[in-house]
Amino acid sequence: MKKVLTIVACAFLGMMLCASVSSAAEAKTEYFTLTLPDDWKQPKPTQKANGATATIVVNTKDRTAVSVTITPVSLPARELATQTLTNMKTGGFKTTEPKAVGDFYVGEFSKGPAKGVSYFGSNGKVGSVITVLGSTLDSGKKLLNENFKPNDARLFPSSF
Repeated sequence: MKKVLTIVACAFLGMMLCASVSSAAEAKTEYFTLTLPDDWKQPKPTQKANGATATIVVNTKDRTAVSVTITPVSLPARELATQTLTNMKTGGFKTTEPKAVGDFYVGEFSKGPAKGVSYFGSNGKVGSVITVLGSTLDSGKKLLNENFKPNDARLFPSSF
């Protein structure tokens, strides 16, 4: 479990640092649809590995990034949040304790100038982690609030 979460976090940060941006009007998976306004691009198609699904989009103006990851882990959202944030802390990030928001958990983190927030959910079969990363988080939260359509409301919060 720790290895999967560490790989997801490292892959997200790695793709953010060296992504070459290409156009995409919509990021769509079996779990959600994310419509991308003009300033948002998907650097690579949605990735699937070891049962996990990861989609990353980047704002071309302010370099904010949003990652939506579905993990094949049936942990409750609280446990998923706790383990992920603990692994990030071990990796040198400053993290907050996960905070309950309804059935979901939210945790903030930072490392150097980068800061972020992750939202954790679970439907009992798979877990979800939505992360917004950047110098400002406003554009990422706006993207999610206005353009994110879940296929399973138990996996994702209704607002960010």
